[in-house]
Amino acid sequence: MFVAGEGSTRIDVRSVWFLLLYASDLLEKLTGEDRERVLRGERDNDLLDALADVLAARVERRMRTMLALGYRRRIEPLTRVRGRIDHLGTTRGQLMKSGRVLCRYDEQTVDLPRYRSMLVTLRRAARRATTQDVRRRCLTTAQMLERSGVSPVDPTPAELSKEQFGHFDAEDRILLTLSSLVRDMCAPEHAPGEAELPRILREHGALRRLFEQAVRGFYRHHLGPRGYSVAAERRAWPVTGDPADLAFLPSLNADVVIRGHQQQVIVECKFAPIFTQHQGKTMIKPGYVRQLVSYASVFGGEFAGETRAVLLGALVGGSPGRNLDVAIDGIPFAVRQIDLSAGPAEIRSALSGAWERATTDLGGERTPRLTA
Repeated sequence: MFVAGEGSTRIDVRSVWFLLLYASDLLEKLTGEDRERVLRGERDNDLLDALADVLAARVERRMRTMLALGYRRRIEPLTRVRGRIDHLGTTRGQLMKSGRVLCRYDEQTVDLPRYRSMLVTLRRAARRATTQDVRRRCLTTAQMLERSGVSPVDPTPAELSKEQFGHFDAEDRILLTLSSLVRDMCAPEHAPGEAELPRILREHGALRRLFEQAVRGFYRHHLGPRGYSVAAERRAWPVTGDPADLAFLPSLNADVVIRGHQQQVIVECKFAPIFTQHQGKTMIKPGYVRQLVSYASVFGGEFAGETRAVLLGALVGGSPGRNLDVAIDGIPFAVRQIDLSAGPAEIRSALSGAWERATTDLGGERTPRLTA
């Protein structure tokens, strides 16, 4: 448990894992039982172990199909010519006296930044996993990579950005995504060491974006198969006037727009307190109300079906507000707070409940639950 964000929001580390998982595009790349068990919530309490186990298994499978080869530049004195001779270096070092020449050549290697990142991630996961089997498997896979010629040196972001993937090593891109997610989930303890606290745990802006992306990812994965589209959308104000004047107006950026089956739900996410005290009265922050009404009005004006809106906030300790259901100018609005200090199962239930309540009685029927 740690404290972050405006209003000192308390967050369970397992909840950060949950948000990281749904904010990433990993679930789109996982297949089979691994994906289904995660979506059903069966691994909510041991997400790190689950994904670390998947990473180790897929790296092992990748090694059986032969790792991708790259090239690295070598410069060394040799007794026979290989590549190009560095005449200046040979003369400067007086290497000819010992029967050697300085050669520059490219050597094939599997010691690529992508595999070094996986190796280092597996070692970190071996230290942080809770079950002995997962720890052993991660460590064994890391040792297999090292014996194959991969060095245990963490690559820099610049090195990883230069990696190129072809048709036959497309699996490596998925493994890098999974490796990055597992690495972020290996949040270090509050103790001296070499690893820094991940950026998502240090910056309020990063946590806010993570919360928005996770909510969007959750609804996309659970509602997409049911015929709904889920995305962040941008709109301009429906105004007329001098283009030079209109340039000063901000655009409308909706965090999550869920659309399908003649339904449209605008979800605005706030990683901050959504209630405030004014003259002894508890109320929703006026700016949030105006923002959501504007979004629902503009987006609803372009949609033939029914439009609803949800204000979804991260619950702050001691928040005086509660869940609300109101209608403003004929548009139904729901206000929900997600307790991030609870575990992933509670967050999953709260997100599912927010959708169900927002769409209750649309078309005369109650929307079925998102989770099994």
